[in-house]
Amino acid sequence: MGDPRPLDRSAVSRVLRRASEETELGAGGTTLPELGAIDEQALVAAAVEVGIPAAAVHRAIAIERLGPRPAGHLGDRLVGAGTVVVDEELPGPAYDVIARIDAWLVDGHHLRRDRLREDRGEWSKRSGVVGAAIRTLRGATGEGRLGDLHRVAVTARDTGTGTCVVRVEADRRHDRSVHAAAGAVVAGAGTAGVVAVAVVTAPALLLVAPLTILAGAGLAATGRGRAARVEREVTRVIDAVDQHVMPARLRVDVMRRVAGRPRRA
Repeated sequence: MGDPRPLDRSAVSRVLRRASEETELGAGGTTLPELGAIDEQALVAAAVEVGIPAAAVHRAIAIERLGPRPAGHLGDRLVGAGTVVVDEELPGPAYDVIARIDAWLVDGHHLRRDRLREDRGEWSKRSGVVGAAIRTLRGATGEGRLGDLHRVAVTARDTGTGTCVVRVEADRRHDRSVHAAAGAVVAGAGTAGVVAVAVVTAPALLLVAPLTILAGAGLAATGRGRAARVEREVTRVIDAVDQHVMPARLRVDVMRRVAGRPRRA
């Protein structure tokens, strides 16, 4: 079922641009209509008249309904994005896809379910000794790597063509802050120590100061690698949902690995 809310002029412009680019019509000089606020069905009909496939418009509308992606920040290149975002189109209705993602995040990565609706869900890191123990045990099997994220939000919108578009937002801002702070401490403390010793002993030691700065930058940069790993894990979840693979319960997974038969996801 489509969203009854009309799309305003700027949304219409983005939808038409996205749909035309997807079908490579924008580069061919296709003239798109100038439209104001309009409902979904009328927009699809108007786009089809100028040669844009209805499926592409439905998909572009669904992406528009997801809302804007989180804004990036200046330090993302060094310590990785604070919120890792993955968008994908999956077969099936939104409510079914959300339910299968929920199964993976709760049973496969041991996040706590905070909210679950037909088209949106939110999960958070389990606190306490039990939560830490479960993450450690699952981590020993090489799985459950999203369990230490402080928050994961998933939104899905039906395209009206038998698929839905999904946006997964993995919040790693706490992890990002830790790596940025650790890098700053190493660089700052190391440089200060070298300078203090050099003043008392040998000024030549000041040549070592740039190395401590590089060490701090390297430590902070590990956050970028962690962001990439989070993105890979989110993609693995999406692929498993796409293939209708369900996560194994922790006890079953451990037994399989002890027996030398690891589960493929």
